[in-house]
Amino acid sequence: MSLGENIRRIRREKGLTQYNLSDKTGIKVGHISTLEAEGADPKLSTIYKLMEGLGCSANALMMDPDKMNTDEILNTVLERAMMIPEENKRHLIDVIDKYCIACGVEKFFNPENVKWSEPRFRIMTEANKPLI
Repeated sequence: MSLGENIRRIRREKGLTQYNLSDKTGIKVGHISTLEAEGADPKLSTIYKLMEGLGCSANALMMDPDKMNTDEILNTVLERAMMIPEENKRHLIDVIDKYCIACGVEKFFNPENVKWSEPRFRIMTEANKPLI
C-alpha cells in the first residue's frame, strides 16, 4: 500500500473530502489530489500536516504491509481501531477476546501437546476403581 493509498483510505475512514482535508491541513486541494495519485513526494512538513489533519501516526500514513512485519501491521490496525465509535470497539474487543480464547483451546487439542498413551480422564466405578 502506498502513501497515496493510505492518505485516501484514512481520509475516507474519517469521512473527509479532499476539500475538508485541505481546510484542516492548509495543504492545497490540488496537492492532496496529486499526493493521492502518487504524483509527488511530499516534504516532511507536509507529512506532519497530514498526520495532524488525519489524526494518525506516521506508521499509519506511511505503512507498506509488504515491508512490515505482522506486529507492525497489527499495531497500525489497532491504532485505526481506536478511532471507531465506542460501541464498535466493544464488538471488536469481544471478537478479539473470543479469537484468543479459541487459539488457547486449539493448543489444548493439538495432537503434539497430548500424550495419547496416558488417558486424560479416568472413569471410576462405584467402588472407586478405575474402569479405564
